[in-house]
Order: sequence, then structure tokens, then C-alpha cells
Amino acid sequence: MISEHLVWIILGCMLAAYLLAITGIPVYLRRESLTGDALSHAIFPGVVVAVLISGGQQGWVTYLSGIIVGSFALFLIQTIHQKTLIPKDGATGIVLILFFAVGLLLMGRLQRSGIPLWGVQHVLLGKAATLLPSDVFALAVLSALGSVVFFLVQKWIWIEAFDSKFALHSGLPKNTYELLLSAWTALVLTATIQILGAVLSAAMLITPAALGHFLSNNPKKLTLITLVSACIAAVLAGFISASLPSMSTGALTVIMLFMLSFPFFIFHPTKGILMKWVARKQEARRWQDENTLKQLLNQTKIPLFSIKNPSLQRLAKHSFVRLNPQGKWELSPKGLEEAERIVRKHRLWETFLHKRLMLPVGSVHENAELMEHLLDDEAEERLALDLNHPSADPHQSPIPPRK
Repeated sequence: MISEHLVWIILGCMLAAYLLAITGIPVYLRRESLTGDALSHAIFPGVVVAVLISGGQQGWVTYLSGIIVGSFALFLIQTIHQKTLIPKDGATGIVLILFFAVGLLLMGRLQRSGIPLWGVQHVLLGKAATLLPSDVFALAVLSALGSVVFFLVQKWIWIEAFDSKFALHSGLPKNTYELLLSAWTALVLTATIQILGAVLSAAMLITPAALGHFLSNNPKKLTLITLVSACIAAVLAGFISASLPSMSTGALTVIMLFMLSFPFFIFHPTKGILMKWVARKQEARRWQDENTLKQLLNQTKIPLFSIKNPSLQRLAKHSFVRLNPQGKWELSPKGLEEAERIVRKHRLWETFLHKRLMLPVGSVHENAELMEHLLDDEAEERLALDLNHPSADPHQSPIPPRK
């Protein structure tokens, strides 16, 4: 039986995840992921100040303080980056540490003041398990407002993300957009940081958008994947926390999101880590096989090729090589044609490097050894056309004709 309290927790976590995910899309696409993390930590002293001012009662003071301190942190990051030689990630790290340290100092004063610390503890650890209907209502209002803000500025988001040069010269109000985005991000983190905690809010701000961008560059699909993955993770975390009350719902939300994302990052057919590893292995084998064909064509130390050589076994399987009556490997007619194609590419590259890039004859071979494997048939024809179809390379070795 699902209790009413659990329903409020699940709904609150889902709204918080949705709000962070839709806010995180422009943050991630602008390559400011670390800035989001710095902002979530920078809000900490702002919340402590709000608790000191309000005497432990949280409300509009907390949101206002979070926005002011968060916006100041972003301004400080930009100033340090522009006025010094420190790169932006370095400036972000400096501000993150500085503001978090100030928050800890202020927290020491808060402890001595006798004001309850529960409001500050929620900033560090989250309070998903103690969500009230009023909290959920506030998140619902912010989520609706966040959706409106996102769809109003989404044109600028996509232009800036996928065509930065056009965005730079488009005349759109870049400074106003950045100011509004910074203030809105600070507000969202202030609202959700008390539910999920500082570190977990930063994770939910970035990870859904990273998954969406990983799976698609299409704006609609990216947005849909981002929002759906965040909401699913929050719902799963809510149900699991009902069975395991000692587990943090906020932490479970991040774990569920990671578990949803992990299979895509590993097994995606074109971008996954495993598939890229397989592709690199296949590419290495292709290079090895092409070098073997070239060596056989040049008849260099053929007896050294073992019958159990993996490259020769692969070439034999595809009928590029065969064993002659003397038990030695030789090229088949199909293999001869393929070997000449590789040699042609190699010698065209040598000619290009010597004639066009003015490299000395003694320096072109090693470069061509690498580049010959990267040239497809269309590029090969264009290269030959650019060189006026040469018949010999710089070493005066004949260039095999195209077949």
C-alpha cells in the first residue's frame, strides 16, 4: 500500500528532478557543468545567512539570499577569468572553495547563536523524506515557470549551442540572456538544494542533459530524453526509499539516474565506450592486414610470416592470400588488387607531401605509412586529380594505376 506521504515524496522528487533537468540543458550545452557545481556550493553561505537573518525560519529570504550569493559567485568567476590569466575552470574551482569555506565559517557562528541547524543541514544532505505538500506546491509552481522560461528562450539555447558563430553575430541580447540564465539557475538550485543536497543537486543539473545530448543532437529529442530520464530516476528512487527507509531519497535519485545512463554510455552502437573500443580494435586489425598485404606485394621476408599469423589468417578467410605448393603465403588475384590499391595510396601521399608541402624526400615515407590507411576511394581520386595523376612517387617508384 502506497502511503500519502510517499506520494508527496515521489511527486516532490520528480518535480525537483524535472526542474533541475530543464534548467541544466542550457548550462550543459554552454559547457558550464563545473559552474553549476560551483553554484550549488556557493549557495551554501547564502542559505546560512538567510537562516541567521530569519532566526531559523526559511522562506522568501532563503530564495533571495541564494539568488544574490549565487549570482555574485558567477560574476566573480567571470571577473577572475577575464581579468587574469586563470582559465575558467580554475576560476570556478577557486570560487567554489572560497564560498564553501565562507559557508562553513558562518555555520560555526550559527552554531554559537543557538539557532536550529536543521535548515542548513538540509542544504548539505537534502530533506526529501520530510517533504510537505507546501514544498511540492512550490516546486510545481517553479517547474511550470521553468518550462515557460525554457520554451521562451529555447531558440537562443539551440543557436548558441549548435552555431556559436551565428549566435555571436546575430544581435541577440547575449548579456541579458546570460544574466537571466544565471539568476534562474541560482533560484532553481536554491529551491532544490534543500531537497537533494548540494552535491546531488549539481549532479541532477548536469547528468540528464549529458545523457540527452549523448543520445541525440536533435533539440526535441534531447529535451525529451533529458526530462524523461530525470523523472524516471526520481520515481524509482521514491519507491526504493519506501522499502529502504534508511536510504537517502536524493542519493537514490542520482544512483537511479546513473544506472539509467550507464548502459547507454557503455553499449550505445556508435558512441558507447565498448563499441568505440571494438571499433579501435577493428581499425588496428585493418591497418595490420593492409601492411601485411603490402609486405607480401613487395616480397619482404615472406618466410617470416607464420601460418598461424592472425593477420594472415584473416586475409586468407577473405581470400586475399593463399598458400602456394611450397607452403608459403602468396597474394591471390583479389589480394594483389587490394595490395596495389594500398601502395597507390601510399605513393600518392608521398608525392603530395613532397610536391605540395615541400617535405624532403627522406621525410615523406613515415608520414605516408600512417596516412595511407586514412584515405578512402573518393579522397584518393581527388588527391590523384590534384597531383595531375602522377606515374611515379618522389623515390621514382611507379604508382599503380587506379582499378
